[in-house]
Amino acid sequence: MNAASDLYDLARGNDPARPYWNPERETMAAEPMAALQLQKLKAQLHYLEQNSVFYQAKFKAAGFVPQDLRTIADLAALPFTTKDELRSSQDAAPPFGLHQAAPMDRIVRTTATSGTSGQPVYQGYSREDVARRSESVCRGFWGYGIRPGDRFVNAFALSMFSAGVPFNVAIEHMGVVSIPAGAERKAEGVLKILRDLRATALVATPSFVAYLAEKAPEVLGIPASELGLRVVCGGGESGFELPAFQREMERLWGTKHVYDWASASDAHPNVFAHCHVRDGKHHLTPDLVLVQLIDPVTGQVKAITEGAEGEYIVTHLDREACPLARYRTGDILRVRTNPCACGRTGFRMDIVGRSDDMLIVRGINVFPTAIVKIVGTFLPQTTGKAQVVLPARGPKVEPPLRVRVECGEGVDPANSRELADAIERRIRADLTVTAQVELVAFGAHERTAAKTRLVVIEPPADGAQGSQGSGR
Repeated sequence: MNAASDLYDLARGNDPARPYWNPERETMAAEPMAALQLQKLKAQLHYLEQNSVFYQAKFKAAGFVPQDLRTIADLAALPFTTKDELRSSQDAAPPFGLHQAAPMDRIVRTTATSGTSGQPVYQGYSREDVARRSESVCRGFWGYGIRPGDRFVNAFALSMFSAGVPFNVAIEHMGVVSIPAGAERKAEGVLKILRDLRATALVATPSFVAYLAEKAPEVLGIPASELGLRVVCGGGESGFELPAFQREMERLWGTKHVYDWASASDAHPNVFAHCHVRDGKHHLTPDLVLVQLIDPVTGQVKAITEGAEGEYIVTHLDREACPLARYRTGDILRVRTNPCACGRTGFRMDIVGRSDDMLIVRGINVFPTAIVKIVGTFLPQTTGKAQVVLPARGPKVEPPLRVRVECGEGVDPANSRELADAIERRIRADLTVTAQVELVAFGAHERTAAKTRLVVIEPPADGAQGSQGSGR
């Protein structure tokens, strides 16, 4: 494929006053962006037809002829690609699968999905793929105010994770001091690195960031706010997009710069990230990845308009090693398209939940992330940590929906029935389902650097009548 080195200019970091890492692409108007996407899409489909055994078969089975594509809408004639298909493809032709489209001597990096919902999917990257991934990460971090001279601690897992080593390479690309602490060092190790290297920025999962703040007085003898961090950011789970959680992290870390990030592991270099306004996460990479919304049930494409909601699918526009077309991410988004004061033109979004996590409570669709967001509005009476506890795997669940909520520090769950009642009322009002809230003591939820489990399966013991809570 064509080189894209003109997009990935190291010299950009020499002008810290610029508000955007890539002004041309981050502020491009809708019509020229759509024209660029169509031009790149045609080239990418031709590339798949020539180089991907997986897509050659998929095109043939669907009667899809890439040369006949005239508009982006014509892409709807191509069937979706799913994660299960990628796993089968990988089994058929290890290590990367039949969808590998670049020869092995062009592949220089490997990452893997977490494998929490099945066998991990391994992904290869060519040098150009690595450059595009760095470009996408730089756009987000530059928007957070990260600049050369900053000392940036990466506390995501480094082992094979797509936000591990790739983030550190991108941080170096920006001319920023990269500190690959890694979640593997655990809270004590990361906190000591933050202190010893006078870090100015931190990226991690929201739950790990909260845990680091919780542990700082014990490990270092000082509150997290005295460490001098200017930027705190991350993603992978709900948290930084919630105003109450943002405010709590601002208080604990002593900074107003707390930002959210989102990107499906398979979809890179696709990136969604806050700008300084923090009114939803901008799609920062429309020139690299075509994002479309679909109805998760019917599969029909939905227009990206103000307030639209649907599962997002991705089609890479110039990925070389393991490109995907019409790939179902499983993430359900709610979109905003009204102009943002920051000047970026990519639509903004918040993640509503995952299609494979959705529960059905007497015909009502409920996402566990929606429950967590409601619990997060009760900080500091709660820590914001919550889990839906099911007797068996969903999606159908009989009410009341059992929700386990961790109390804030100093709050006694045995004497906080009013708090449980208030959370139950809010869940009923916002989600129109009945919940049974079980309060647990501060520290009861596992502290981990990985994604927090939002749903746990606990089969009831014979004759059990359920957990404490009114269930009203």
